[in-house]
Amino acid sequence: MHQKYDITLKDIIKDVPQRFLKLLTGYEAYKFIDIQFPDVQVRYVDIAFETADGNIVQIELQSTNDNAMLKRMYLYSAFIYNQYDRLPIQFVLYVGNKPLNMETNMEFGLIKYAYKLIDMRNVDGNQLIDSDDPDDNVLAILCKIDDPDVTIKKILDKFYPLPPREREDYIRKLLYLSGLKNLTYKVKEEVLNMPITIDLDEYEVFKDVFTKGELKGRQEGRQEGRLEGELKGIEWMLEIKYGSEGLDLMDMVRSIDKVDKLDEFSELIKKSTSVVELRSYLQSNAISTSINARGQGI
Repeated sequence: MHQKYDITLKDIIKDVPQRFLKLLTGYEAYKFIDIQFPDVQVRYVDIAFETADGNIVQIELQSTNDNAMLKRMYLYSAFIYNQYDRLPIQFVLYVGNKPLNMETNMEFGLIKYAYKLIDMRNVDGNQLIDSDDPDDNVLAILCKIDDPDVTIKKILDKFYPLPPREREDYIRKLLYLSGLKNLTYKVKEEVLNMPITIDLDEYEVFKDVFTKGELKGRQEGRQEGRLEGELKGIEWMLEIKYGSEGLDLMDMVRSIDKVDKLDEFSELIKKSTSVVELRSYLQSNAISTSINARGQGI
């Protein structure tokens, strides 16, 4: 598996997205366990956890077909049995795009062996999107998707309320995993529509799919749209409350280029008793802006 997908998936699943694990395996994780096999090189299974009733569940992640998967899983089961005196319940989670052609069972003499192979493209992701755990949410991108645009938007809507650094981390994970479904471009477009600021210097993946000019242009466009909306609202309020005399203030109002300042002025209109009061505010704001500009050498 490509390293970035491998690391991202393991990182998400290690955070115990309970709804995903239950949907995938039918078991709830009690605690994760580390399993390594003695060999010329030390080997680790991808994911292993113990259930509350003592079962060991092992999950291997595959983005490509592996002709040796059946042998690998059989070997893993023997090593786990040797280490824990329990045979594991084994799953291979396939997250690739090509048709599946891996063998899942064998019978030789007295030996019968099988593991369960799950194609994420056949898993309904709606339960994961409805989850309150963002680790569940991000994994929905790998599931069966009827409308990619709607699904991506729902996932990103789940991330929006998160703290900025945590939100960026989950967007990074979503961008990585969307590459497995050839959906990176669609995720990128939806991220650009989010009313957030992305720190390009924080994560390399953002530099890979976004340019500073692209982000700046989209964010400036949103800012201009908000300013225009605020100005139209203020114009309407001034006309309703003070008629043509109020509209005479709009030239001064349009010199304000900060949304928070326009919000402040909107509140003042509601509380004001005269145009004189509003004009005084705008004049003082203009003087303050001029002084600040001279101080910054503008």
